[in-house]
Amino acid sequence: MYMKKIWKSVRFAFQGFRHAYASDKSFRMEINYGLPIYLIIGWFLFPLHAWEVVLYVFSYMFILSVELINTAFEKMIDRVHPDHHESIGRSKDMSAAAVLMTFMFAAFVVGVLIITRI
Repeated sequence: MYMKKIWKSVRFAFQGFRHAYASDKSFRMEINYGLPIYLIIGWFLFPLHAWEVVLYVFSYMFILSVELINTAFEKMIDRVHPDHHESIGRSKDMSAAAVLMTFMFAAFVVGVLIITRI
C-alpha cells in the first residue's frame, strides 16, 4: 500500500519535471546548456574528493530545484491574479532573485574548486 503511494508520488514528480521542461524556457536552458557546461567543468576538475562531488552536484541540483519552485510560483500567481500588480511583480522578482542566488552559489563552488587546483 505504501509502495503504491510512493510510486504514484514519484510519477507525479516526473510529470512535473517533464511539464517544466516542456513549458519553461529557463528550466529548459538550465538543462540543455547548464548540464553540459557543468559536466565539462567537472571533467576538467577531475579527480574530485567525495565531498567535492557532493557539493558540486548539490550546487547544480540546487539551481534546478529553485528554478522549479520559481516556475511553479510564477505560474500559480499568473493563474490566480493574471493582471499586473506592483506587489505581485515584486514577489516574482524576489523569486527570480532566489534563482540568481543559487547561480551565485554554484559559481562560488566552481570557483573554489578551480582555485584549489591552481
